[in-house]
Amino acid sequence: MPPEIARRGASVASNGARPTFALYTLGCKVNQYDSHQIARILVAKGFRRVEFRESADLYVIDTCTVTAHADKKSRQAASRARRNNPDAVVAVTGCAATKDALQFERAAPGALVLSNAQKFELPERAIARLQNAENWAKNYADFRAQTGSEPVPSPTRERAVLKIQDGCNHKCSYCIIPRVRGESVIKSRAQLMREAREFVSEGAREIVVTGVSMGDFRGQEPEIAGQSRNAEINALLRAVSTIEGLERVRTSSLDPADVDAEWLETVAKTPKVMLHIHLALQSGSRGVLRRMRRRYSPELYLKWAHKWREIAPDAGLTTDVIVGFPGETEAEWQETLELCRAAKFSSIHVFPYSPREDTFAANHLQELGGLVATEVQKRRVAELIALGNRLAGEFARQFLGLENEILVENVGPGWAEGLTPAYLKARVEISDSKLQKGDLVRFTAREWDGESLRGA
Repeated sequence: MPPEIARRGASVASNGARPTFALYTLGCKVNQYDSHQIARILVAKGFRRVEFRESADLYVIDTCTVTAHADKKSRQAASRARRNNPDAVVAVTGCAATKDALQFERAAPGALVLSNAQKFELPERAIARLQNAENWAKNYADFRAQTGSEPVPSPTRERAVLKIQDGCNHKCSYCIIPRVRGESVIKSRAQLMREAREFVSEGAREIVVTGVSMGDFRGQEPEIAGQSRNAEINALLRAVSTIEGLERVRTSSLDPADVDAEWLETVAKTPKVMLHIHLALQSGSRGVLRRMRRRYSPELYLKWAHKWREIAPDAGLTTDVIVGFPGETEAEWQETLELCRAAKFSSIHVFPYSPREDTFAANHLQELGGLVATEVQKRRVAELIALGNRLAGEFARQFLGLENEILVENVGPGWAEGLTPAYLKARVEISDSKLQKGDLVRFTAREWDGESLRGA
C-alpha cells in the first residue's frame, strides 16, 4: 500500500491496523436492509466502518434508480468516493447499478459494479480487489491472525430493517423496479423471526418490517376462506412484537390494493407496533391511476384512509405522490389535491415524474398524453409541498401540550432527536448527559416548528 495512503489512516498499515469501509445508501428501506447485511459481513471480516466523507479502504454505494434525481445522486456518491481516496476500491451495487453499470464506470473509473443479483457477493469481491494493492494482502492477513473473527456488528441501537420480501410482479407503467429487482420472492416466517431475534440481540430497539411489494407476503400455505389476505403479515407483526428486549415495531408501505381492515386493526392494536402506516397514493385521479396501471381507485384509497382514521384517530398516515405524470391535466391535478385534503395526510413525499428507461410510460409518452411542461410540473410540485406542509402542521398540533415519546436517533449537548410513534420528528430538551442513541425519552410537546415537534 503506498505510504501516503497509510499516513491518511485509510488503509491496513504494517502494524496490523484494522481495514476501513464507508457506506452510502440511497432509496428505500429494502436497500437499508441490504446495506446493513453487507456491513455486518464486512465487520465480521475485520473491517471498521468510518464516515463516507473520510478516507477508507473500501467505499460501498447501494444505489437507487426510482427517479432521474436518484440516478444523479448515486453517480455523485461514486465520484465523491473516488475523490476521497483515489486508491480505494469503490464498490457500487443496487438498482441504478443494475439498470446501467456504465454510468458508474464513468463516474468512478475502475469501480466494482455489481447488480442486485450479485449484491451479497460484494464483500468477497471487494476484498479480492483490495488484495491486489501493495502490501494489503499481507497486512490484512497479519491483522486477521492477530484478532481472529470479529463480532457481528450492532444494527445501531435505534433501528434495524427486516426485509420480508423482495422484487415485484406488478407492472406499474412508470416503475423500473420489477426490471432491476426481479420477480417477487418471500422469506419464511421462521427465517424472519431468527433474523429479528439476531437484530435485537445485537442491540436494535426498533424493527421496521419492509418489502418492495409486501402484499405478496402470503406464506406458503393456501389461503383459508374468510381469512384476511394479510394473515401472514399480521401474524408476523404480532410475533415480532413479542421478542424480549424489543421496544418498537414499524410496518412499511403496503399497496392500497392489498390493504384490508384486519391489517389496519393489527397495526393499531398490537402492542409495540407504532401508530403509523404509509400508503402510496401516486395520484388522486382515476384517469391518471389507470394510465399508471395502479390497482386501485381514488374511492378505494379514501375508504382505507378514512377507516384508518376511524380506528386510530391520532395515528400517522404518510404517502407518495408523483407530480406531472404524462398527460396529467389541470383537472386531474386538482383531483389529486382534493384527495390529499380529504385523506388529511401527516406527511406527503413529492416526486416530480421523470421517465425511466424501458418502462411502459417512457416508451409510450405520446400515447399517454405527452410530458407535462416543466414550468407546470414545478408549479404543481410547489403547490403540493405547500399543502403537505399545511396538513403536517394540522396533524402535529394535536399533540401540543400532551406527553409523547421518541426513540433517540441523534443526541447532542442538551438535546435529543427521534421519531414519535406517529412518525413525527421531534427535538427534545434533555438534562440527562448519559442519554444514548436507542434510548426512549418521554417529553411534552410545546410547539411545531414546521419540521418537528419541540418539547422538554
